[in-house]
Amino acid sequence: MEGYFDSFTILAAFTVGVFVLLLIDLIVLSGKDHHVGMKEATLLTIFWTLVAVAVGVWVFIAGGNELGIEYATAYVAERALSIDNLFVFLVIFNYFALPDLFRSRALLFGIVGALIARAVFIFFAVSIIYIFEPILYLLAAILIFTAYKLITAHDAEVDPSKNLVLRGFRRLYPVTEDYDGHNFFTVKNGIRMATPFALVVIVLASTDVVFAIDSIPTVVGISKNQFIIWSSNAMAVLGMRPLFFLLEGLVNLFRYLSYGLAAILGFIGVKIIIETGIHDQFHDFIHNLGVADDQVSITITLGSLAIVIAILVISVIASVVLPQSEDEHAGPDEVAA
Repeated sequence: MEGYFDSFTILAAFTVGVFVLLLIDLIVLSGKDHHVGMKEATLLTIFWTLVAVAVGVWVFIAGGNELGIEYATAYVAERALSIDNLFVFLVIFNYFALPDLFRSRALLFGIVGALIARAVFIFFAVSIIYIFEPILYLLAAILIFTAYKLITAHDAEVDPSKNLVLRGFRRLYPVTEDYDGHNFFTVKNGIRMATPFALVVIVLASTDVVFAIDSIPTVVGISKNQFIIWSSNAMAVLGMRPLFFLLEGLVNLFRYLSYGLAAILGFIGVKIIIETGIHDQFHDFIHNLGVADDQVSITITLGSLAIVIAILVISVIASVVLPQSEDEHAGPDEVAA
């Protein structure tokens, strides 16, 4: 049944479904600018999580246990990465003093940008891997380097003013300091100008490209199936908007998430190197531990899922248990100021 998810028809149908859900979100859920409260954020987070679970059940039934576990592992890893991304979005919103009423809509544009960036990267990444498998070593190197950056620069402040795309746009187009609702452009003194809302979306979109560069090698290290790569990414991204409002006040709960993500990225990078370089020897090693031949692949996949979840749990527990330093008591608004 694994060939079921190799079908272009299934991939296309799923993609259409994703954008139908986005359209519903735009028309029904985000039709009006409003403050997203905890109740709404919780309900929407549950809704998008259930949609992701439904996709997972579909993969388990139609694709088998191994593909199902690959989807679950990829989804958990991408969901964790999305949490870290959300706190970067918070800094961006604070930097531009984006009114709370417009944050939901800005995030929706960010989600569309994230989906487009990931779709492009996934298409090219999978195509290149099929043609030239050693490219996996480059992806592994990207993951390990990203893990190193997360560990060494976890306290570095995100500064949207240094965004190259934003700086280039400011030079090409006049920008007003005043918001005009959620409009991208407004007219002042007879001059058509971009609004700060447009700048927020530009920074979100360019940031999405950077996130995709880190994200796609992660999921490629978990699965080589294009549907699994795309569906796990899409489901994680679709749940980002309500999750932002749910976690906005819980920054301290994820103080050590960057270390956990670094461990996950480093683990998957090493996994890629092992499976690409010494695939047969590694499988023989697992088999010699008493695992049946037909269960080796699923055992490795299940082990990867367990390791990813364990790392995330440990990072959250450490954030709760370990004391804060005085610098960490500064809230996100103070950090972004």
